[in-house]
Amino acid sequence: MLARVILLICGFCLWGLSAVAQSDRVVALVVAGDDGMNRADAVQAQLQTMGAETLRAQSANSTQLRSLLKRFAREAADSRATLVYIDLPIVTFEGRAFVLPTGSDLTKATDLFTRSIPLQAFARSSAQAAQGGSVVATVAAIRDGLPADLSLATAAPQPAAGSSPILLATPDAFGPVLDVLATAATLDTVELGALLNAMDRLDGTTLSDVQPRPVFLKQPAVTEGNAEVAAVTPVLTEPASPSDDTQSREELEALEQSLSRSAKRSVQQNLRTRGHYRGLVDGRFGPQTRAAISAYQDSRSEEPTGILTRRQLLDLST
Repeated sequence: MLARVILLICGFCLWGLSAVAQSDRVVALVVAGDDGMNRADAVQAQLQTMGAETLRAQSANSTQLRSLLKRFAREAADSRATLVYIDLPIVTFEGRAFVLPTGSDLTKATDLFTRSIPLQAFARSSAQAAQGGSVVATVAAIRDGLPADLSLATAAPQPAAGSSPILLATPDAFGPVLDVLATAATLDTVELGALLNAMDRLDGTTLSDVQPRPVFLKQPAVTEGNAEVAAVTPVLTEPASPSDDTQSREELEALEQSLSRSAKRSVQQNLRTRGHYRGLVDGRFGPQTRAAISAYQDSRSEEPTGILTRRQLLDLST
């Protein structure tokens, strides 16, 4: 048994060579409450059409959203460009803007410091990408009244060093904003500064600052001369080992655990290329990856177990 597992692992010792370069990733964070779910769904669909990996938070409380924002910051640092979409109440206090997560009951203005998240925190995380990013926010209505000295944000905040531009939109402006995004998704090249400028010309929107340099959410494949430069993925030689039919679940799980995180990213990217995966290419095999693997297996008329066999791993590497 142990010898068979070792043999399987040795057959993939070169797998890490096929890892996808992460510098070309576009990562998006989509955050919404219950009232903004449909708007967030529409934005996420357009971003995924552009090829963005999306991280979604729906009706998250303050603790959950802070944790997700930390994860997004790590993913942003490993990406080329980012975009954050927020559909939550945003209030201003003493010249600063704060995002109210679900369940942020405020009895006094200073509750903001423990129950909300500064809007600039999202902008700073977005700016971690190699080219940069931006924040687009729809200021959702608030059902309960606000304490004195607080009011819903009506304009984008002032520019801040180390932060990406922020575009603020009223709920009435969401339809035209989405139209701009949907039109952009049909183009071969989408430059974020031009996209924000088009949104800023709409009624009910304000922009904090212009993009300091070009940021591409979508761009054609890199070419050298007239020939497209394609990533070369090594074709691995299949080791002389038991067939997939004789591999136990324990052996397949051991094989999977032997893969590096970069190799798992490569699996996710190949699943995305085949249209099965829409989540983050983060090297973590969570529920979305398992579902994508099952869909891939089903497309091959094979048992949808959610765990790749040796042959399926080889096929995804070529």
